[in-house]
Amino acid sequence: MNYATQVGKPTAHLTKKKSRLKVYNGHIVFLNDKDNFEFEIHNPKQKSVLCKIKLNGEYISNSGVVLRPGQRVFLERFLDTNNKFEFSTYKVKDTSENRSAIDLNGDVLVEFYDEQLSRNNFLVLNSRTTYGSGLTYGGRSNDYIPKFGTTISTTGGVYNTTTTTYNSSNATYTSSVTMDSLGDFEPSSILRSKSKKKSIETGRVEKGEESNQNFTNSYEQFNYHTSHTIKFKIQPLSTKNINVEEIRQYCTECGTKTKKNYKFCPSCGNKL
Repeated sequence: MNYATQVGKPTAHLTKKKSRLKVYNGHIVFLNDKDNFEFEIHNPKQKSVLCKIKLNGEYISNSGVVLRPGQRVFLERFLDTNNKFEFSTYKVKDTSENRSAIDLNGDVLVEFYDEQLSRNNFLVLNSRTTYGSGLTYGGRSNDYIPKFGTTISTTGGVYNTTTTTYNSSNATYTSSVTMDSLGDFEPSSILRSKSKKKSIETGRVEKGEESNQNFTNSYEQFNYHTSHTIKFKIQPLSTKNINVEEIRQYCTECGTKTKKNYKFCPSCGNKL
């Protein structure tokens, strides 16, 4: 009798110091400002898979992470630079325009691609498949690596790339008064009501401190279409609604920590 082995889908979790973050409503997690986090990725399949990651609506790299069958890794850094993943929060005024601007903040999309079952008929140079014009790494002019096929293995070694960092500065523009169609100043009451608009806290995944995690190149081939995707939304911890179950309870007599189902304090016997 033949038995078919059922293989599960690849999994991804967000972790902090390698402890999984609690997920709310199926996809929301909460972090504090300047918190570093990792991706816990597992491949339960019998073939390698490629994992690519989008943060704030954009891919972190043209490359991805290759997981061999049964492999589990904790990815703590960007692929093209050695910066850790960091969640950074800030506040904006609560307007419809600003809400649209921050809509992608904290968005996380993890994509998985299956290994190709047959070889593609692409041009092969030095046992490496070239897609399009290819990319040049480390200043080696004849060392082409495929745009999509470039993958990152977790077996150790250094992934040698040349990167450019773009620094941006924030500029704030203010206007002391506004004019109506007749050229008169708006009443002070209207100005006061405008200045009372509430602010909301939001957060983005940005580049944090340096990481010591290293990678090597892998030259396996993967499909162009995703086989599985996982979504998360990272939000500031300050926006989290506290449930009654999460509020710590203490004995009013001796201060011992208690649970909600306790009728008496386990330390002093005080009725709760």
